[in-house]
Amino acid sequence: MLDKSRIIGYIPMDRQKAKTRMSMLIDVTRGKNDGDRLRKLVTAAESFDHTDSRNHDRDVRDGAVAIVCSILRSCSSFFIVRSKEIQLCLMILLRLYRCSEERLCASFCTDGATLIIELLELIEINYRLGKKGDTKSLVLAQHIIDVLSQARAPLPMVKRHEELLTALVGNIHGATGRFVMHLSMKIIGSLSEHSQNKESMFREGLLETILIGSIHIYKPVREEAARIIMNLALENKNKTDLVQRHNQCWLDACLDLAWASCVSTKAYAIKALGCVATIPENKVIMAQHKNGAVVDALLRSASSRVIPSQVCINATRVIANLTCQATASQIGRHSGLILTLSSLACRDDKLAVAAAMAVKKVATHIRSGDLSHQDLLQALITMSYSRSTEVLKWTVKAYCEQASFPRDRVKMIAHKGLLTSLTVISTDENEFVTKHAREVLSALASDVANAKDIGVEKVLRCVSATKECQDALDSCRKQPRCYSPSSVAQFYFDFSGL
Repeated sequence: MLDKSRIIGYIPMDRQKAKTRMSMLIDVTRGKNDGDRLRKLVTAAESFDHTDSRNHDRDVRDGAVAIVCSILRSCSSFFIVRSKEIQLCLMILLRLYRCSEERLCASFCTDGATLIIELLELIEINYRLGKKGDTKSLVLAQHIIDVLSQARAPLPMVKRHEELLTALVGNIHGATGRFVMHLSMKIIGSLSEHSQNKESMFREGLLETILIGSIHIYKPVREEAARIIMNLALENKNKTDLVQRHNQCWLDACLDLAWASCVSTKAYAIKALGCVATIPENKVIMAQHKNGAVVDALLRSASSRVIPSQVCINATRVIANLTCQATASQIGRHSGLILTLSSLACRDDKLAVAAAMAVKKVATHIRSGDLSHQDLLQALITMSYSRSTEVLKWTVKAYCEQASFPRDRVKMIAHKGLLTSLTVISTDENEFVTKHAREVLSALASDVANAKDIGVEKVLRCVSATKECQDALDSCRKQPRCYSPSSVAQFYFDFSGL
């Protein structure tokens, strides 16, 4: 059989078709008049209507996007008369961007800035014209920007990136419609997701733009602002500046967004707070900001029943991240915080474990002299009746933290119901829980024995239940519990992977 590849001058069929497609596109620029130009554009658009991503990759690599951009730019001054040509150009671009992610990113670096500026101008004009505008072109342009926003490219590699950022900032600061403002924020948000852009985008001009978006009346704009702040907060070099500089306006912006009704906006804001809370200096500022406003917003989100559980878990984890030796006393005194966390710890989901860990973090630093110490002991009693083994593990760890100090042990012995709760969990099926609960009981019994001048074994017999009582307690633990109104109300979480 004849091997055609050996024939001099033979061009494979797929390359011939690619050359034909590009030739058709180039012929559009050589049209004799508007009618001839339109006919050639229709033919070119049909030739690009296929689903082979490899051919789309080849077309984009050969400069098809740049040619379409030049055609689109020549039509922009006559957009009403040439609306059909604009629609065909946009359809060709959408078909070209069926290419692979790598080729899309490469196209964004070479032609993205020029194309986005042109498309946003087209959208703004048609948006302002209302019914007289070209709705189809507006929708097609929006789809193209949505596709381009999926590209993740470092700014230094983007051609004319300074011009692009200037145009995006101008759209947000200027008198553009909310539609263009939202798309501009979306492009900035996609750029902020690249690891190399997080530090370079944290600069004057762009920061004020993001703050404007955070207080905009249009919800999608606020959502994009929250996403940008979260992306910038993931960079370690930005965490200190976000909280300690600019008169703490970034912290206020995160707070406002955390109170938003939109779930995704709230989720982004809480993740941003969680990221900046990993810096020790930020913990004190955030805990004291506006008399506990940050803690209040996080606690409301953690105890909400209308938002997804993962958002509640993240809010609880941020409270735990904020808690340290310098902030534990103030956070513990926050109205209803400890009792609310203990109530959440009695649930049967992942939020219960997060709440139990947060209570343990508070118990690590709060001592008997703190005003919230009694609330903490009551919270530990409530958590002792949880059905979750993980919650019980964190509970006995908190008991161990408290039993390490003599004055705390005195308060524990005097607190009503605490010895009973320890006796209950000392018979738990989990070995870790049982072992540590008995260690705490032994430590408390030693204090009582020294005070009463009697043996430790006698004290332990007094606080431990008999076999009959243990059987009754075991059956009681298997039943659903109703808690009183008073009881219902050093680890690190990395939010970069959430």
